[in-house]
Amino acid sequence: MCLAAAAAGFLLAAAPVGGADCSGTSTGLIPLTELGPGSYHGFPGGLYGDGSNGRPPEHEEAGRRLAAEVVPRDAFGAPSPAGRIVLLSIGMSNTTQEFQAFLELAAADPDLNPALTIVDGAKGGQSADRILRDPDPYWEHVASRLAEAGVTSRQVQVVWMKQAHPRPSDPFPEHARRLERDLAELARVLKSRFPELRLLYLSSRTYGGYASTALNPEPYAYESGFSVKWVIDAQISGDAELNYDPGAGPVKAPWLSWGPYLWADGEKARSDGLTWSCSDFGRDGTHPSASGREKVARMLLDFFKSDPTARPWFLGPGAGSEPEAAAVVNAADGTRNLARGAIVSLYGKDLARGTAAAGGLPLPRSLAGTTVLVNGEAAPLYFASPGQVNLVLPPLARTGTLEIRRDRNAATTMPIELAPRAPALFALWGSDPPRAAALHADGSLVGPDSPARRGETIMLFGTGIVVPYDPILGPLVMPSILIGGVEAPVRWLGPAPGFPGLDQMNVEIPAEAPAGAAVPVTFHGVENPHPPTLAIAG
Repeated sequence: MCLAAAAAGFLLAAAPVGGADCSGTSTGLIPLTELGPGSYHGFPGGLYGDGSNGRPPEHEEAGRRLAAEVVPRDAFGAPSPAGRIVLLSIGMSNTTQEFQAFLELAAADPDLNPALTIVDGAKGGQSADRILRDPDPYWEHVASRLAEAGVTSRQVQVVWMKQAHPRPSDPFPEHARRLERDLAELARVLKSRFPELRLLYLSSRTYGGYASTALNPEPYAYESGFSVKWVIDAQISGDAELNYDPGAGPVKAPWLSWGPYLWADGEKARSDGLTWSCSDFGRDGTHPSASGREKVARMLLDFFKSDPTARPWFLGPGAGSEPEAAAVVNAADGTRNLARGAIVSLYGKDLARGTAAAGGLPLPRSLAGTTVLVNGEAAPLYFASPGQVNLVLPPLARTGTLEIRRDRNAATTMPIELAPRAPALFALWGSDPPRAAALHADGSLVGPDSPARRGETIMLFGTGIVVPYDPILGPLVMPSILIGGVEAPVRWLGPAPGFPGLDQMNVEIPAEAPAGAAVPVTFHGVENPHPPTLAIAG
């Protein structure tokens, strides 16, 4: 793989008098990926259409078809085994800073296609409106970057673009609509400058709640996600000025899709564990620090290794058999009771080329060459091995299809059925009878040598209990839990910090609960032939 990007002159905005505003740890806004059919000022969430995070089937099929056309090409754009595939970044200062970090990660990744050349064409100060207003300096910069990499404009087949407007002040949706129009125009410009460009991936801003200047604070950073959503939806809806299909008329633009969605509500964890702390940003609270750049870089690398329209050209050929899926079950109780947002275990054969575990947050969408798609949306992965994959069902998942993709092309599918809620408690590994994963208030394990006492509040852990936001299901309903057949008061319920999909319940042991070394713990109305147990003192 050839990597090219000289250290860009970032042309940052003037440094603020003070530092970042580290008090802005949350806005209360809901990420588009979790807002779903809910709305923001009357506009539905989700990355696509009316609340979905998966591309519509026809658009997905078109993207996969075009991805197959991304092949090594010579300097004139003709397919050639000795040619190159160019992935180019387009954007502003944040874009180039983050893409430079991505280049470093990509250079060390052994899975990448050896025919791939990655070029950083982004440049500081080059916001969407500025490129369109004064195009020549920017495109001269891009041409120079391509020449330094030893490639031509006709070898550029894929672009990642992250753009914004500086100092927005119009109310929503006016400023977001203006950015939408500029993104559409840039898509057309890109197609005219790079005739072989097939795929254009778009990302919106990261969190802007720590901003200490008016460059691009909240809620504008959040609202830029709607600009990306709307321009992609316009193409999907058949906008002739964004047509990518020669069978439907003159081609005006490449195929458009979301790249990684980068926004999370500050320190409030997203469903995959993504957070943004003040230390992830520089002095102005807007441009990324080293840790912030690495977060985006890892999400970019993970996206290209997991998205089915990127894997065919981003990854090398790989090897191995087609994966075989046998069953997907609730990771806590082993039943087939599944709910969106829950941790599940997928069992089968040749599911991954090796064994790997997630190394941090946000959880990756690709491990050991394997990606799991739920209705087209890549699921966050905890663990992957040839025989088992542990994953978190996406927050907007519905009954449909689960697709397991391994390496570049091998894939298999299976149906998946989801219930509105599927509460289950984890038990300690290897315990017989199963002992509930339960802690005293001091963090010590509840067990035969340290039993719970009546009136004590303990912590239980499960999954499928805290269902992600859903305007249809309504607010969270506190579950009814039984200890030895006696209803136990639930004092608190919420996500367990740092573990996507894991739920924590603080439960009081009722005075009427029976004593014993193995008192069963169950949810009211949920069948479990082998429920976890608690040791309760007499």
